[in-house]
Amino acid sequence: MRREVRDRLLLPLLLPLGILVVIAAVLFGFSRILLAITHTAATTTALIVAAAIVAFSAIAATRPQVRVSTIASVLGATAGVAMLAGGIALAVVTEGEGPGPGPERPGTPGLTVVAENIAFDTDAIELAANTPTTITLDNRDAGVQHNIAIYTDDTRAEVLFRGELLTGPGTIDYQIPPLPPGEYYFQCDVHPNMNGTVVVTGAAAPGEGPTQGPPAGGATAQPAVVVALNIAFDTDTITLPANTPTTITMDNRDVGVPHNIAIYTDAELATELFNGEIVTGPITITYELPPLDEGGYHFLCIVHPNMNGTVIVE
Repeated sequence: MRREVRDRLLLPLLLPLGILVVIAAVLFGFSRILLAITHTAATTTALIVAAAIVAFSAIAATRPQVRVSTIASVLGATAGVAMLAGGIALAVVTEGEGPGPGPERPGTPGLTVVAENIAFDTDAIELAANTPTTITLDNRDAGVQHNIAIYTDDTRAEVLFRGELLTGPGTIDYQIPPLPPGEYYFQCDVHPNMNGTVVVTGAAAPGEGPTQGPPAGGATAQPAVVVALNIAFDTDTITLPANTPTTITMDNRDVGVPHNIAIYTDAELATELFNGEIVTGPITITYELPPLDEGGYHFLCIVHPNMNGTVIVE
């Protein structure tokens, strides 16, 4: 091929395309690393790589003439720094993480679900109806995040439980609130292809049903679920039974954002009745509430007071 044809026709086309392919490959590989580590480690790694890009580009710009080999060297050096920084971050996270199994509730049935090779070892989870349950997630995928989330169905319109993300290898115990009989959908929120069916069997507990009141005898009522997303709660009203210990499950879907639920006598925040733990999303937490007298109260996220509403106890 004549040099004139190559310089005028092929290089203006092939060079940009080749650069785009290399950049896409580096970004894809780098994104896999960032998704597998914690938010703090991902931010630190990204800043290191950004600084490396600026430094290598500055060095290349001082050359009298920027050749193809110079651009390739910059891309190669940047990719090397990205892989090195990501590898160090993965090693540190893998060594420092790995929350062990938490204590099971007395008398609570439990089961283990294994996550390995980006797949669960089962597509069916069987639970007893109206019974708090412990599900242990055994994540055997090194450097990969998994969790278990339970929804009403595969449309994922309503979440019933969302477990904390766990980077493998390690295990974590999820405390599942009581569920009524029926079939539900579960998945790993990071890898939705890892999914299956939750089958809840057993007779309904006395006093349950949509038209019935809270369980008698001071038993814990079915929990309310409040979703925090885009710095807003999905409801401005929480209804609880009077004079009965109960729970509120907060599903914080705001990645990297802390939320909680606190309850006060009124909007003046003069008397605090309950202040839940602040948790950073995505995570689900269940708050154990003391019995409350009949009446109307005020709830909010103390980190974002604009997220608020009314608690109706009746």
